[in-house]
Amino acid sequence: MTLSGSGKPITEADERRSARGGAISMFVDSFDVYLPAFVLPAAMGYFLPPGLPVEARATFTTLLFTIGLLARPIGSVIFGNLSDRIGRKRVTMISGWGFTIITLVMGLLPGYELMGFGAITLFAILRLVGGIFLAGGYSAPIPLALEQAKPERRGRIGGLIGMGAPASVLGVNLLIFVLLESFSHDGFLTWGWRIPFIVGFVLGVAYLMHYRKVVEDESVYEQRRASGRKQPVVELFTTHRALIFSVFLFTCGYWFTAQMSVSFLPTLLVQVLDVSPQLTTTVEMISSVVTIAAILGMAVLGQRIGRRKLLMRAALVITVAVSGSFLLLAVTVPAGAPAWFIVLLGIIAKATPSAPLGVILVYLNERFPASVRASGYGIGYMFGLILPGLYTFWLLGLSALMPYEYGPIVLVLLGGVLMFFAVRRGPETNPPATADAEVRAPAAEA
Repeated sequence: MTLSGSGKPITEADERRSARGGAISMFVDSFDVYLPAFVLPAAMGYFLPPGLPVEARATFTTLLFTIGLLARPIGSVIFGNLSDRIGRKRVTMISGWGFTIITLVMGLLPGYELMGFGAITLFAILRLVGGIFLAGGYSAPIPLALEQAKPERRGRIGGLIGMGAPASVLGVNLLIFVLLESFSHDGFLTWGWRIPFIVGFVLGVAYLMHYRKVVEDESVYEQRRASGRKQPVVELFTTHRALIFSVFLFTCGYWFTAQMSVSFLPTLLVQVLDVSPQLTTTVEMISSVVTIAAILGMAVLGQRIGRRKLLMRAALVITVAVSGSFLLLAVTVPAGAPAWFIVLLGIIAKATPSAPLGVILVYLNERFPASVRASGYGIGYMFGLILPGLYTFWLLGLSALMPYEYGPIVLVLLGGVLMFFAVRRGPETNPPATADAEVRAPAAEA
């Protein structure tokens, strides 16, 4: 049992509340992150003039999503350092209010008719600022939830946190599916697309109300500041350079595969392969359910056999299965593939990369000592997004060498190979020889 800064014992109920907070954080964060990827393919007519080529529309759509991703490494430095310096809970509240308010403002924006390209420019600026705040949703509540978890329960809690991402994708797509069926095309473009952003705001407020009750031992941060230690980010890039580079390579590979499957696939299906938004939303919903089950199953398995071992095997499966699914979609959809076959390939492409997410969250947190855990986890996780986050430009460049729809195959193959070799060179962390005490009770560190 650890103690809060006020001397109040942190009970098992507090630990469960922290774990729920981490899971809800992942849900709300993913909801806000992926809104543009799912809403904009059907709503870009509100922000863009008619008559633009298909590739230009797809580029604008993915660019708006990419801007938010590229802002998150900036936020990981700011909020990761603060999380290790002033406390996880404080940073969670600051960043949470930031991205919650910005989500609401995005849902109130005017369109091309009123502002021309100024509307989409303003959307991009809000995505940039929102992405910085969203990084705090990874750098603070997730490390705290895992630090307060018993070692034998850490894998399961990582799975519960990880399933928040596909659960939010399921929620977004259920909402979009209902809106597309309920509104005319013009009605959806006028204001129907705004509803998911308003829902995101309400979810954010509810999450913050819950997190107010999370208990944290604040004395450890006071001790670190009083001891005159280096800033956590400085310590990370001086004492732990090799570790952060290893984590960066792994997450870079993971994000190459994940961005193609989670972020780009809806754009590919709707705007490039001319699949209906309704069928694409069906793919998203079914694959989200499959992914939730897969994340929980793999989290339990990783706790038993070792997280490193599981991640090496998962990287090989991702390389083969996901690249094969994208290849079959590119070949068969233009030839008139039946709906069930498109759904099947979509499920494989989307669920496979996300299945080890819960294991990844725990594995990355376990690799860093407590004094730089939020900085290392947040920066390692988010800086891995930089190159994959430019996938809009990689795909455009690859389109000079091959048809546009074949570009994702190359990026998935690259990502899977990077994942495998990066984790192969790393240690096993389940259980690490001496890290259980660090992960379980960071307050013990001076």
